[in-house]
Amino acid sequence: MLHERHNRLSPFVGPIVVALLIAACGGSPDSTGGTGGAGTTGAGGTTGAGATGSAGTTGIAGSVGNAGTTGNAGNAGNAGTTGSAGNAGTLGSAGTTGAAGRGGSSGSSGSSGSSGTTGGAGTTGTAGRGGTTGSAGNAGTTGTAGRGGTTGTGGVAGSGGMAGGGGAGRGGTTGAAGSSSVDGGWDAPPLGSMVTIHVAGDSTAAIFPASDGRVGWASVLDPLFDSTVTVDDAALSGRSTKSYIDEGAWTTLQAKIKTGDYLFIEFGHNDEKSDDPARYTDPATTYRTNLKTFINGARARGGVPVLMTSICRRQFSGSTVTGTHGAYTTAVLAVGQETGTPVVDMEKRTKDWLTALGPTASVAMFATDDNTHLNMQGAVEVAKLAVAGIRALGLPLAARALP
Repeated sequence: MLHERHNRLSPFVGPIVVALLIAACGGSPDSTGGTGGAGTTGAGGTTGAGATGSAGTTGIAGSVGNAGTTGNAGNAGNAGTTGSAGNAGTLGSAGTTGAAGRGGSSGSSGSSGSSGTTGGAGTTGTAGRGGTTGSAGNAGTTGTAGRGGTTGTGGVAGSGGMAGGGGAGRGGTTGAAGSSSVDGGWDAPPLGSMVTIHVAGDSTAAIFPASDGRVGWASVLDPLFDSTVTVDDAALSGRSTKSYIDEGAWTTLQAKIKTGDYLFIEFGHNDEKSDDPARYTDPATTYRTNLKTFINGARARGGVPVLMTSICRRQFSGSTVTGTHGAYTTAVLAVGQETGTPVVDMEKRTKDWLTALGPTASVAMFATDDNTHLNMQGAVEVAKLAVAGIRALGLPLAARALP
């Protein structure tokens, strides 16, 4: 770097030295009134052309010619061309924040440092000193990375170019890349010492009396986590997203959510009932709006919402599971993308599970004469699928799940 600086300056060293000698000696007398010292053009304070904004060498004002016959007054040193202030060293660009996970919004890059003040224009050949660079921008304000992906810290802005062909500002170090995530957007906060999982859903997740043959999968979720996690199963039989909100169940549940708590959201079975206006929702409009109500409400309380598609009914055509939830599943996945909310695709997980069991063995997982509601054995298996989905998403909550 020093050699490069020296090489850029060397063409001007000779003239500068001569100009200094002439200035020290009062100029070169010319008894015949010749052209005079001609001012050696004052070296003009060559523009500080550092690779990224080096400030110009302070121009030595051209000595005004000693009144030679013509002399041209040393051309007034060309006014030093003000050195262009070296563009304040053009701060190194702030480190790019780490790439967010899929669909995630990437973190915003840090603001770069303010540019230095421009040196005053050299009068009669004194080049302006290049402005010193502004303090390095503390770049890298934390961006919103993909869910679970820590945003890259911003690079430190490059130091300003030094005067006299100054070296380029050091480029900001690249921010550390955000960790990869499955569902981008919402970055779950660190876990507190105690965490509650709240469940908003329908009968497939609800608590039933011990005498009832039906068992909701969320009612057996608690034993799958360590003692720092508590499950609040607020799922209600027969509810859709619409009736759960209209009846006030959501208002009650939302009030219980604390910072760092999780909210599992699983509806769909009753939203499909087009013959019941009290429960039916349109998967393209009202169903999505209601899901966003849960998501926004949980986040307003500092909670972490997790969307879940509906579990499959036990419906086979030969060895193939049929009767999936179609547009309602599509709606959940779309809302997850739009809002940056993690999604556990319980429909796919339960469909694969039932397919592996087959039409005969799967009977043992459901309540008697019921192809929608699980029994104890089936509920435990589906609860395990939900935990596997949390692990696959890489959510902090997975650290509290038991092996």
